[in-house]
Amino acid sequence: MEDNIRAAVEAARRAEEAAKSAKQAAAAATKASGDAAKRAQETHKAGDKVIHDATRAAGEAAAKAEETAKEANKAAQEAAIKAQDAEKEARIAAQAYKRASAAAKEAAETAAKASEEAARKASEAVQAALASADQAAKKAEEASTAGREAAALKTMLQKSSGVDKTISSRENSS
Repeated sequence: MEDNIRAAVEAARRAEEAAKSAKQAAAAATKASGDAAKRAQETHKAGDKVIHDATRAAGEAAAKAEETAKEANKAAQEAAIKAQDAEKEARIAAQAYKRASAAAKEAAETAAKASEEAARKASEAVQAALASADQAAKKAEEASTAGREAAALKTMLQKSSGVDKTISSRENSS
């Protein structure tokens, strides 16, 4: 019986040691579990922060991209309007060029005709002037001849008058 008591005491002591070890293991497991839970919570918080930061950054990037897209769209619309205006102005300029070209061609033709007409009239005027000059020269020559004849006649008349006066004065003196 003593052996049984001793064995029972030994078993009790071992059971007590095992209980102590189990208690220590349970405390260590509880602590490890608490640490793991704490780390899991920290990781969760960090994950939430990362998700929150990433979501916020993505939202800001999306807002900036949307604003940039709006500005680009607005610039594209303005460019399209300017391109349409430029196209209209180019068409107007082309039409004005065609009209100006036609008017210039017409003016050149009119000027050429007027130049030809002026040259023809100038030629006629030169011919008329030459004819008038010839006639004037002939009349001047005739006038010169008539003048010489009149001068000669006057001289003869003056001499004849001087002779008559001399004769008259001689007759009066006798």
